[in-house]
Amino acid sequence: MKILTATVLMAAALQPVSALGETEWMGGARQWSVGFASESPPYCRLRWDSELGKTMEFRQSSSETFWLVAKSTWDIPADTKTEVTLTDRNLTKVVAAEFFDKTTLRLWPPASKGSGGLKKIIKNSFAGTPDVQLTFAGDEGDWTLPLSRVDQLYPTYLQCLKRLEAGGKPKQDSETSKPF
Repeated sequence: MKILTATVLMAAALQPVSALGETEWMGGARQWSVGFASESPPYCRLRWDSELGKTMEFRQSSSETFWLVAKSTWDIPADTKTEVTLTDRNLTKVVAAEFFDKTTLRLWPPASKGSGGLKKIIKNSFAGTPDVQLTFAGDEGDWTLPLSRVDQLYPTYLQCLKRLEAGGKPKQDSETSKPF
């Protein structure tokens, strides 16, 4: 019992450090999370989790941006290519989607038309973008991505992007840190 108590106390006292290939979650609210992934190359994650097996995630590295849509029960065949229809208050747009892994589709793959606009979608989501409905080409029901809930995470996401620009090193907040 003493060993267990000591282990729990030590774990609580240690600051979280992300190992290579892990995500350090920096903040979250209303089913949304922001994290820094220390993979190669490193990237920022803006992730929505329905808590019912559905997730959507924007990943932004210094060189590319991803939009991933996943469901834990999917079994997507490799090399799958399909389309997803995105609808908000003002616009309906059909976008390309392709296999990312067995449970995940990547929307707007790099070579597809309009894929350069992903950073704009992320930026606009922090400015009060309405929710977006996703309609899949197959028999999957429609999903609603609640972009209207993400605005309060803007400072955290901005902090992640600054960390990305700094080469992945978090700023230290301690008695020995210097402001210069």
